[in-house]
Amino acid sequence: MDFSRLIFPTYTFINLFETMPLDLTVTVKMYRVGELGDCFLLHFVDQKQESHVLIDCGSFRNSQKSKDRLEKIVTDIKNRLNGKKLDVVVGTHQHNDHLSGFTHCEKLFTGMVDQVWLSWMDDPKDAFARKIQREQKNLVQNLKGIQKKLATLGVNRKHEVVNDVLGFFGAAGKDPETPAKGLEALKKMGDKEVRYLSPGSHLTLPGIDTSVKVHVLGPARNQKLLFDKDPSKDETFDPHLAKIEASASKLFSALDNQITNINREEQQFPFNQTFKKDKNKAHKEIRAKYNRRMEAWRKIDTEWLDGVDRLALFLDSYTNNSSLVLAFELVKSKKVLLFAADAQTGNWASWERIKWKNDNGEEEKFNAYDLIENTVLYKVGHHASHNATLVKAFNKMIHEELVAMIPVDKREPNIKKKNGWKMPAKQLYIKLKKHTKNRVLRMDDGFADGCSPKSKKSQWKKLPFKPVVTDLFIEYKIEG
Repeated sequence: MDFSRLIFPTYTFINLFETMPLDLTVTVKMYRVGELGDCFLLHFVDQKQESHVLIDCGSFRNSQKSKDRLEKIVTDIKNRLNGKKLDVVVGTHQHNDHLSGFTHCEKLFTGMVDQVWLSWMDDPKDAFARKIQREQKNLVQNLKGIQKKLATLGVNRKHEVVNDVLGFFGAAGKDPETPAKGLEALKKMGDKEVRYLSPGSHLTLPGIDTSVKVHVLGPARNQKLLFDKDPSKDETFDPHLAKIEASASKLFSALDNQITNINREEQQFPFNQTFKKDKNKAHKEIRAKYNRRMEAWRKIDTEWLDGVDRLALFLDSYTNNSSLVLAFELVKSKKVLLFAADAQTGNWASWERIKWKNDNGEEEKFNAYDLIENTVLYKVGHHASHNATLVKAFNKMIHEELVAMIPVDKREPNIKKKNGWKMPAKQLYIKLKKHTKNRVLRMDDGFADGCSPKSKKSQWKKLPFKPVVTDLFIEYKIEG
C-alpha cells in the first residue's frame, strides 16, 4: 500500500503551522543617543498589518558630536523603513533632550512622516494653551537674561541650577531656540494634519485596525490640577505660572540695579550701584565697614538671588509635567506599554481624575490604574529621577512580564559632578530592579547591573524574547 499520499497532507499542514506569524508583536528600540536624551522607535506587526511610531528624538546638548549621532540614528530609522513612512511621530514636550533631533535632522525627516501627535498644550487654536505658552516663553527669556547678568556679577557658578535647567531649553549649545524650532518643524513634518491630544482620549493606532489602542493620560487638561510636585486642591497652574513669571521679571530688574547705575525710587532691591557710588560721607563709612575683607562672610548682597534657583527649578518641573503621556494597549492580551516622557508627580496624580469618553463622546467608566497594572514595558520617567515616578502608581505595576527602559547616560557632566543630578535616583533604581525581577535596560550600559541574561538575579528566561544590545540601540520585543 502506498502511504505517501496519506503522509503528504499531514506534512504540508505542519509546515504551514510552523510558519504562521504571531498574532501581534511590538519591537521597541531605545536609541543610544550618546548623552542624556530620548528616542524610541516602536514597530507593531499584526500579521499583514504594521505601524511604525517614533516617540521623541533629541539629546541634551547641541554640539557637533550630538548632531552627528542624531543624524546617524535618523538615517538608521529611515533605512529600516525601506521606503515606508513613520505612521506617527510623537513630540512629548518642549525640552532639548526630546526635540532637538527634529531641528538638527529636519531634512532627513522630510517625506518620512505620515502624522504628528502633540499635546493639547501645543495647539495654536487652544486659547488656554496659548496663554500658558506665552507665560512660559516669558519665563524662559527672563531666566536667560538673568543667566547673563549672573555671569556679569561673577556669581553664576553659585547658581549653576539656572544653567542646568536652561540646558533643557537648548542653552547647552550654540542655538538656544532648538526645542522651539524642533516643535515648529514637527508641526510641518507630517503629510496629515497634526493631531493635538487631550487626556481621556482613546485612539486607534494608524496602520493597525483593532488590535492596539492608544490611551492619552497626560498632561492634565483640568485647570485646577497643578503641574508641580505638591499641588494644593484649590490652586490652578495657570495663575501659579503667571506669579512665577512675575517674580522672574522682578529678579531681572533687581539684577539691573546691581549692574547699572540707575537711580529710581521703585528699585526692586537695595545694594544697587547708585548706593555703592554716591559721595555721601556717611554712606562711605558704612561701605568701608561693610566691605572689610575679614567680615566678608557676613555680606548679604547676593543672598536674595537664591530665588533664581527656585524659579529655574519651577520651570523645569512645570515643563516636565506638561509631558504627553501615552499608554499603548495590546487589546487581546491587555498588555500595556507606558511611555511617561518626563512627567513628574503632578502629571501622574492627575490620571485618577481623568474623565474618559468613548468614540461617541459619552463618558465611560475607565480606570487608568487598570492600564498601569497591565504594564509590561515602562519607559521610566525623566531619566529615573526621584520625582518622576509616582509611588502609588509604580506600586501598581505588578505584571509578571514587567520590563523597564531608562534613557540615562552616566557620562552626562551634570550627573558626574559633585552633588549632581541623581539619575537614576538610588531608591527608585533599587525598586525598579525588584519590580521587574532584574529586567532593567539602560541606554548607556545596555543592562543595569545585575540585570543581564547571564545574571542569576534576572528572569529574562521567563519571557519569550531577550533584549538585543547594539552600539546604536537596545531592542526588546513583546508578544501580544
